Amino acid sequence: MQLKAVLLSSSILTIAHAWSPTNSYAPATVDCADDLNIIRAADGLSESESNWVAKRDAVTQAALKTFLTRATSNFSDKSILNSLFSESSNVPRVAIAASGGGYRATFGDAGMVAAMDDRTDGANEHGLGGLLQGTTYLAAISGGSWFTSTVVFNNWTSVQDIINQMGDNDGSIWDIEQSALSPGGTDTAFTNQRFENISEALSEKSSAGFSTSLADVWGLAFSYYFFPSLPEGGVGYTWSTIQETDVFQNAEMPYLIQLGKAQVPGAVSVDFSSPTIEVTPYDFGSWEPSIKSFAEIKYLGTEVSNGSPVTPGQCVEGFDNVNFLIGTCTNLIEYVEQANSAYYNAVIDQLATLFLGNASTNADRTLAIYSPNPFKDTTNYESGSDTTFVTDDKLLLVDGGIDGQVIPFIPVMKQERDVDVVFALDQTADADDLFPNGDSLVYTYERQFTEAGKYDAFPYVPDIESFVELGLNKKPVFFGCDASNLTDLRYVPPLMVYLPNVAHSYASNISTLQLSFTAEERLDLIRNGFEAATMGNFTEDPDFLGCIGCAVMRRKQEKFGLDWPEECQQCFTNYCWDGSTKDDIKNTTNISSTVSDNSTTTTTTTDGASYTTILSTIDADELSTIHFETSTTITCHECEQNTASPTVTYTTITAECGECEGGFTTVVTTVPCEVDEVTQSDTHKYTTVSSWTTTTEVCSECEQMEAMASASVNSSSNVVNTAQVTSQGSSSKNLSSNVSENSQVSSTSIPSVLQVTTDMPSQSSSVYSVIVNENGADQLSLQSILTSAAAIVAFIGLI
Repeated sequence: MQLKAVLLSSSILTIAHAWSPTNSYAPATVDCADDLNIIRAADGLSESESNWVAKRDAVTQAALKTFLTRATSNFSDKSILNSLFSESSNVPRVAIAASGGGYRATFGDAGMVAAMDDRTDGANEHGLGGLLQGTTYLAAISGGSWFTSTVVFNNWTSVQDIINQMGDNDGSIWDIEQSALSPGGTDTAFTNQRFENISEALSEKSSAGFSTSLADVWGLAFSYYFFPSLPEGGVGYTWSTIQETDVFQNAEMPYLIQLGKAQVPGAVSVDFSSPTIEVTPYDFGSWEPSIKSFAEIKYLGTEVSNGSPVTPGQCVEGFDNVNFLIGTCTNLIEYVEQANSAYYNAVIDQLATLFLGNASTNADRTLAIYSPNPFKDTTNYESGSDTTFVTDDKLLLVDGGIDGQVIPFIPVMKQERDVDVVFALDQTADADDLFPNGDSLVYTYERQFTEAGKYDAFPYVPDIESFVELGLNKKPVFFGCDASNLTDLRYVPPLMVYLPNVAHSYASNISTLQLSFTAEERLDLIRNGFEAATMGNFTEDPDFLGCIGCAVMRRKQEKFGLDWPEECQQCFTNYCWDGSTKDDIKNTTNISSTVSDNSTTTTTTTDGASYTTILSTIDADELSTIHFETSTTITCHECEQNTASPTVTYTTITAECGECEGGFTTVVTTVPCEVDEVTQSDTHKYTTVSSWTTTTEVCSECEQMEAMASASVNSSSNVVNTAQVTSQGSSSKNLSSNVSENSQVSSTSIPSVLQVTTDMPSQSSSVYSVIVNENGADQLSLQSILTSAAAIVAFIGLI
């Protein structure tokens, strides 16, 4: 049965309170208990969450036993399992933190979680299948919230089920071939109708006496792609509905937590001091000193004073709209407006005029407006903290990752939730090559030493520069491996398994603001996420599954003094951060490459700017794969460097040329400054050198190295197809791939997983821009998106 039919026949549509009382986007007043108080102090878990987690523990115990039995099947001593599962209190508690990053995060996170889901084809053979079934908490932020909201509010569907019905222009889940800002593409009548529906929803909410903003528009527009089987994208669907679904009541799914940030009225941004707002199945609120309260999410929109309805016995329901809360947690419009671009602001003005009418010029137009404020007059806040959030009539929220903490660590690291291991899925794009650089970890680590984070703990991590130079952003890494080294923190935090976005079979470093993808591109991103979470489906490390098992068991092993398997000791040697920083790195860059019996020579300069070349000893008529796992950022002084124009993005490559017989080898090198140039340590310049997987005929005699700039324009010629890849210790295989020139892709042969059961487009011609930093790439991508939106606005006029 198609997933759409399954959802239409599911219990979601028959649950009494699945929809707003008005059966629309508008909330409504309902009867409630005269003595009801919707606020509780943030002094522990709610009774509802505690009771639910106890039920979930019984489910995860069985799932983790199955998973860990498989993970440790090759261990010489498995006695630790008997100790862990002899009592329920010994069983580890697992959490997943899914990062933001637009659709890059949605699909990357989906692939990583699919690797942990025993419902995914191949996950038990080539992945971490069963780990998701053993997970207690699933936290998400920004683009990661698009993923979690999709699966949770589609009756806890699986990524595999979504893949099995994935297509283009067929109304399937995640059918985003057309952007939410241009849903009909060239079909303006379709776009017109979609925008009319959104405008009508906003009008209904406004007429009911509640403020609206572009955050409402954002949530309504995107939800059509997440809940296509529900009327108007689930326009009246309520968040608290989750409490009544069978999968939640039976604790068959993890506990969902999504994040927003509270912003002071009139402020232009948020920072570490801004309260982090949790959105859970039961609660809406913050642990932090300036609020330190949680509201019962079902009754958001009720006018209260210190938690009691101003009119006893009268409450509001339907304000906790799924679309609105998704819009709150993923609102990039505020992020765009903060860029303070005259062009972007003009387009936002047009969108505001189109959808908000008289409210189009309000200062809060890009913020999610929670009015009345659920924390009005609450007395739970700490003395000396900013009282704005408990005295103002409205609470204003933005995307939870705008302060730079784009991985939702805060809720799953809380001591109250007693988590043992957190799997951090990092789809951020803050490095020069649009891959992660570890900054979210650094920011959350630093936050614990501020007033807002004083009750939290986070394991030690290196600084951002060291993170990159050590290559920790290019592979799975464990942080906080030894609890005895963390005793200086407020409490011992969970061990963290860091899983960054790395290009394995697909160039996954795409802009946060790219809003349309073909089905093939979506599948490629999901598959690459699967591979990033599994070390290339264990081809890069056959012992990786066992190492994940060790990470899961570690905190309980330490707590109860259990024997530590020797295999786990080796895993921790391989994957745990050892405390080193950039200052411990020698002036030699070692880059391993899978090249058949070729020698690798590394040369260094005196100032630490290293370069690497591959010297081939094979015959000219042999084929060999030349592969670099990562793009490289090089340090130059006043040497020549690549620049990006506003309309054309350049990728630097290096070609070995000479008297080649029928081919040449494309390689990547970090280019050192010329020795006769003036070196000034405080005037370093940077450029990104990129590579891609390729197989060519190696030149027998190369005379020189020439740096060439090749423009990456919108042409399918920039896609490398069908590379013959040779893996170390395996035979050569033909793999079909869509690999953009701006990223490198692993040459490891990978088992086929995450296959669709429907026809897919035969070829994709998408090209992704990589320039100096993500902001620049976002500006180029967003310009085309907003130009389209502006054209639509001009065409439609005011609806």
